[in-house]
Amino acid sequence: MKTISDKTRKNIVGFSFIMCLIVIGSMAVYYQYMKRQRLDAAVQTPTTEVEKLIAKDLNQGYPETPTEVMKLWGRLNQCMYNTTLTEEEDEALFKQLRLMYSKDLIAENAEETHRSSLKSELTSFKDEKKKIVSYSAETGTAVQYKTINERECAYITISYFINENRNYSKSFQDFILVKEGGKWKILGFKAKSQASSSKEEAASNTTS
Repeated sequence: MKTISDKTRKNIVGFSFIMCLIVIGSMAVYYQYMKRQRLDAAVQTPTTEVEKLIAKDLNQGYPETPTEVMKLWGRLNQCMYNTTLTEEEDEALFKQLRLMYSKDLIAENAEETHRSSLKSELTSFKDEKKKIVSYSAETGTAVQYKTINERECAYITISYFINENRNYSKSFQDFILVKEGGKWKILGFKAKSQASSSKEEAASNTTS
């Protein structure tokens, strides 16, 4: 029976030691990689309403109904009118609003003119210390559908509860949406009317 020589034994021990080092090194590299992935995921995951709205991919996840379009419109406006934003955040939310415009409305509102008028409106709203407390979009049979010039259109109203120095009011906007490429885009809108309201009514208004 052959016995293992000292040289062979040393070679086996040396090989085993090297393999252990490789395994330990690989595990350390893998651990660092997974740790970095978790940190990157934590950094990239939107947490605030501003971050969530900016991260929303409207090309892939556009709202499916006129009511859902108006709810997103309400979210964007509540965020822009109520929140102190950086220039980058303000621009990103502005771009999201523009993605909800129809081709006709885009053509009627040059980007720079739109940006300037919106900025002025936001500044005035905040200077007057107003807040959008909540908003609500019409649902179900309240939404009217019509075919105009062979285009599918939807008529819908969104309401806002506004707080100005503890005085509450309710304002309305009428919207016309048109279907473009399977998506409901905003064709036009106008202010409807405004009425006094109460804190309780504002608090109970549905915004989801």
